[in-house]
Amino acid sequence: MKNPLLVPELREMLASSSIEEIRDFCDSTPPPVAAEFLSALSSQEEWDILLNLSSDLRSLIFSYFDDDVKLPLIDILNEHELEELIAHMPEEERLNFLKILPQDKQQELRRLLSDQQDNDMLTVARQLDDIIAGEIPIEEEPLTAEEIASEIREEIEVYKIIDNKVERTNRIEKGCWINIVNPPKEKLPLIAQHFNIPADFLTASLDIDEIARTEVEDNATLIIVKVPYFDENNVDVLYFTIPIGIILVNGNIITVCVKERNILCDFIEHKVKHVSTVKGHKFIFQIILRATLLYLQYLKQLNNAANIIQKKLEQESRNKQLIKLFNIEKSLVYFTTSLRTNTLMLERLQRQHILQMDEENDNLLEDIFTESKQAIEMANIYSDILSGMMDAFASIISNNLNIVMKVLTSITIIMTIPISVTSYFSMNVTLPIQQNPYAFLIIVGFSIFLSIFAIVFFVKRKWLVP
Repeated sequence: MKNPLLVPELREMLASSSIEEIRDFCDSTPPPVAAEFLSALSSQEEWDILLNLSSDLRSLIFSYFDDDVKLPLIDILNEHELEELIAHMPEEERLNFLKILPQDKQQELRRLLSDQQDNDMLTVARQLDDIIAGEIPIEEEPLTAEEIASEIREEIEVYKIIDNKVERTNRIEKGCWINIVNPPKEKLPLIAQHFNIPADFLTASLDIDEIARTEVEDNATLIIVKVPYFDENNVDVLYFTIPIGIILVNGNIITVCVKERNILCDFIEHKVKHVSTVKGHKFIFQIILRATLLYLQYLKQLNNAANIIQKKLEQESRNKQLIKLFNIEKSLVYFTTSLRTNTLMLERLQRQHILQMDEENDNLLEDIFTESKQAIEMANIYSDILSGMMDAFASIISNNLNIVMKVLTSITIIMTIPISVTSYFSMNVTLPIQQNPYAFLIIVGFSIFLSIFAIVFFVKRKWLVP
């Protein structure tokens, strides 16, 4: 799929050699989306952009191109560039790409790889041999349960709740909390197989743009909650929201998140008191309540930051402060949207009886609804105030500019009067009073008189008053 939306901007980056902008765009944009935008460019422009990226990211974005984009692109590459591009592609995408290559390209590439000693290149050569020979590679024997557990051991953290406290454990048993943080893409199928859950439950939980929702499939239940997140390394938007996937399966709770420092760390670091056991699903409501309270905390921080920036703007208007206000408004939009989707998700939980409900859980759910409603109202109020504030400052800046232009125009008119008079009397023709010995003083006095008259007139009309 080709998306021409950013074609002018991408071409402008190339024309101005804005390498950092190109890298920031490709680093901050998911590879499939970046591939859609780049596909609308010519093959040479695509490669000029990809050359500025790391080898892994370049190959990853290339793997998401459509076939009708890949084939023209490889025609402009030299041998070394083609080898490096293919060697760094993900295994499955690389195999699919080699299959669509024309036979002459396959033979040419095989010839180039014949003298290579690099392991990645040798792997590509073997795959090409199988494709050219028309042989189907022999599938490896499936991993045993023990081998899968060994493969994913580093990606999971197992906790038990003992005496209302979260304690780390090495053994997975019924009633455990299993926390998974940003696992590698290639480990997701193994994790899904080990815990007997759908693989798309994991990918949805790791998608930062996923909305809050619930889904039930076979014996597993997925609950996605949007939680606030503070990223001190993000210079533009410090506050935004991320999804946390809560998966219920076989009496255990599995949480999946793309960011390491999230609200679940508060439970691990014992910042949350009286943590309930996994049984009864009260622990899930405690996670959602913790997220909602964090929304309120961050909303107050955003409001305080907006007030400080407002005071600076009152003293001196700068674009930097206006951009900060705009970024705060973006954070408020993220919060409002996420809080609303969380509320809709909770209403569905309550309506469909997905979780076990008792008196204690009912009270927790009521608290969550109350806090969510308050957070939504606060976010809406702060957003409206911020929008009004930005409009007011924009009007003030425009008014100040008009005043400055009015004063400068008035001064220009006043200065034009003596220039016009002296220009008239400096012409090389016969003029009145040119024989008078006081002609110079008369002309200067007349110019000063007209200027003073103009000043008095402008002051009375308040054209010179800032």
